[in-house]
Amino acid sequence: MFAAKTEALLRNTGAQKDLISNCNLNRKMEVLTLVRVRRGAIFQFPTYKAMNVTLPELLGDLDFSPELEEEILVKDFKTWLVSSGSGEVDSEPGAVGEAHLSAKYNSVDGLTESVSINKKRVDLSSVRSRFSGRPIGGGTLQALKLKKNDVLTFVYEMVYNSGPVNIVKEDKKNGCFSAGFQKMANVLFKGQSKEDTTFTVPEKSTFAFSLVEVLLQDGAMEIALESWSHKRRGLFQDAESCDPMEQARDEIKMKEGLLQPLEELPVSTRIDLLKGLQDVLEEGEALSLLEETLDQSSKGQPEHPPSKVVSSFMDVLDESKVSSKVRDAVHLVVCAMDALPEIMLRPLTSCGPETLTVLTQLVDSLKDGDEPSLPACPPVPLQQDGELRWAADVLCGSSETLVELSAAWDRRPEVLLEVLALAVLGVHRLQEGNGADD
Repeated sequence: MFAAKTEALLRNTGAQKDLISNCNLNRKMEVLTLVRVRRGAIFQFPTYKAMNVTLPELLGDLDFSPELEEEILVKDFKTWLVSSGSGEVDSEPGAVGEAHLSAKYNSVDGLTESVSINKKRVDLSSVRSRFSGRPIGGGTLQALKLKKNDVLTFVYEMVYNSGPVNIVKEDKKNGCFSAGFQKMANVLFKGQSKEDTTFTVPEKSTFAFSLVEVLLQDGAMEIALESWSHKRRGLFQDAESCDPMEQARDEIKMKEGLLQPLEELPVSTRIDLLKGLQDVLEEGEALSLLEETLDQSSKGQPEHPPSKVVSSFMDVLDESKVSSKVRDAVHLVVCAMDALPEIMLRPLTSCGPETLTVLTQLVDSLKDGDEPSLPACPPVPLQQDGELRWAADVLCGSSETLVELSAAWDRRPEVLLEVLALAVLGVHRLQEGNGADD
């Protein structure tokens, strides 16, 4: 909830223009940290991977210490949502970025104390003076493991909380609730929750950052003059005037046929692949590594992944001698799953056939242009406090719901709906015939 509220606050103060939401508060994004930007192989959205090295460290310039500019975006930020069905996000009157936001929630949800929202920015002119034109060796480039269309960037500015934030949550009625508190940026989902939750967001957690591109030309490095924007780089089509629901419906229909080969696999192979996906989701960032491995394999450039669970998954494909169409279908499922937070996918890959059948029916209704709705008595995982209720609400949601959720996940609304639908269809095809129970 804290990350969602601060993101809304940044939009209201106008500070969100070049910032990218950090969907994992465990991921630190200090200034000058190198970040690889990669476009999805199938779905057009960028992914950001922070490297364990800074720009000066990459070039062996450990003495470089650029000037930093720091400012307080909002002073004494505090949010408290109550069960009256409405809430407010306030900053201290007269503070930088003064804001007053409202939202509709039926819960008690807030910070136990106020906190300042700060922004730190590196002096870009000093970085350009120091590194532009510097030669960069082939061995150094090879160590970065950049692929053809990857973009190399570094963190130019970061937005963070000045101190630890203690968050209290108590949900009692139908409304919105936060999920996956400690592992993701507390995405909002419609539903019902009866639990009380408290947790602490550590001091200086990065919840937004901006990047500057590092240009590599003729063996030399150049620093871009402005911050990097995925929209300027053409990773998204300008389709703001189009209906997200209609766009998602068309894409789902077009790609669904690519999943058909999964139904022809022996039940034992499907079980092994589904179990492999479950194992991959238990290891942090392994799903993205699996997607990269499948992408390279499809191009005839197989790699030996450093992850045991990814290697095991690829062994199942190799030992089963599946066709190229099956590999493409598996690649599509993994790409769709990689576009969603991993913590939310674990229940999807391990739930029973009754739950997946209902979710698949919702997808079918969506494709047919109907209004998807849950049965009167849905399976337990899809009930109000169920662990997969979020998926049902996304599939049944309005365009407004999709816009809200896509902002939290940094995905266009039509992409969010499309990848969830294809993930559901893919897992359902792998599970069919294995006799699992809810």
